[in-house]
Amino acid sequence: MRRYLTSAVEQGLSSILNLGVNLVLIRLVAPQDYGVFVFWGALGYVMASVQNAVSVCHLQVTPFGPGFEETRRRIEKIMGGVNLVFLALTGVVALGGVMALKGAGGGLGVWAGPVYLIAFLAQQYGRALRFSRRDVMAATVRTGAVLALASAGLTAAAFAAGDNGLSADDALLILAAAYGLVVLWGLWSPRTRTALDGLGASLKAYLPYARESGWIFLGVTSTEVLARFYVFAVAGAAGAVALASLSATQLLLRPPALLASSWAMAARPDLVGRREAGDARGLARQLLLAGGVGIVITALWTAAVAAAWPLISSHVFGGKYMGEAGLVMLWGLCAATTFIQVVINTGLQSIKAFKVLALANAGASLIAMGAILAGLKLAGPTGAVLGTAVGQAAEAAFMAVLLTALLRRGHGIALR
Repeated sequence: MRRYLTSAVEQGLSSILNLGVNLVLIRLVAPQDYGVFVFWGALGYVMASVQNAVSVCHLQVTPFGPGFEETRRRIEKIMGGVNLVFLALTGVVALGGVMALKGAGGGLGVWAGPVYLIAFLAQQYGRALRFSRRDVMAATVRTGAVLALASAGLTAAAFAAGDNGLSADDALLILAAAYGLVVLWGLWSPRTRTALDGLGASLKAYLPYARESGWIFLGVTSTEVLARFYVFAVAGAAGAVALASLSATQLLLRPPALLASSWAMAARPDLVGRREAGDARGLARQLLLAGGVGIVITALWTAAVAAAWPLISSHVFGGKYMGEAGLVMLWGLCAATTFIQVVINTGLQSIKAFKVLALANAGASLIAMGAILAGLKLAGPTGAVLGTAVGQAAEAAFMAVLLTALLRRGHGIALR
């Protein structure tokens, strides 16, 4: 219980960081700049999901504790080396993307974007590594340090900018500096430095994990299509200003999803422990409880935000985005389905059902893409939100059926 509570505190700090940055930018910058920031922020989370497939997930499904020390050391060393290569490739591709965006016009190509991506992904890896070791306190301290550094940087920049306001570049560079400093602090750890030694050997040793990573990659990219395809579809079809409106109405509906993420980070080692103990029923009970509590919390939170929306838009957003309570309710529906997705997804990962999970996600992502594009055509940006909810609900239902069937068959459950 202590670990779960500490994980909730860690996710709360992360939520305060995300919420605070977005509130500052909504209030102080033009919608065009805010849309650019949202674009790169969404891209960061997409790449974090790819990172999860390449390296993080292998850490999360590896048992931790007495008897597993040598296995942990070996896998941490392999994944540390692979993650360095992933960060380098991400930086190169992002730079190429900026040049392409600048050539195409539209204002989404900013040089701060690649710097932000690399720093953000490096911090995400360090955070996930500590959660996989059940060292939730260390992860919480790192997130708190990012929050303190980013807050100080944004405050100083806002005062220095004065009436000119902040730009998307300013915000991205300040966040990159906060993430980067915390990453450098973590690299002083002897255990971390040991994990990064022998890069060539790590890449060779990674080959047996590559096939699983392929299925995980398909699964997480499909999940990102479900969660964030609307960002890129709306940015392309309607521009950064329309994207800013959607992001502003979604902003206060993010805490339920962050709570789901917090639960997953803390629960995954416990679910793996139940798998190793052959306790399929206990694993299922834990997932059902988390899903039920998540739906109730999301419904209550959505109702509260929708009721307070006139006050929020007037006093917090400076009079912007008034009359958008209907969008808030749609985002609440997305938040509920997202919570269920995270719970079921975590269960499938804990029993190593990567192939099944990938195929389910891929099918649902096709439904979501079609629904989002159709919604955009019929109802504009609002239709894209409704399409997102349709795709997420389809995936959650399909995955629930699959997980139930697999647990009944004892898939991945150790025999005792």
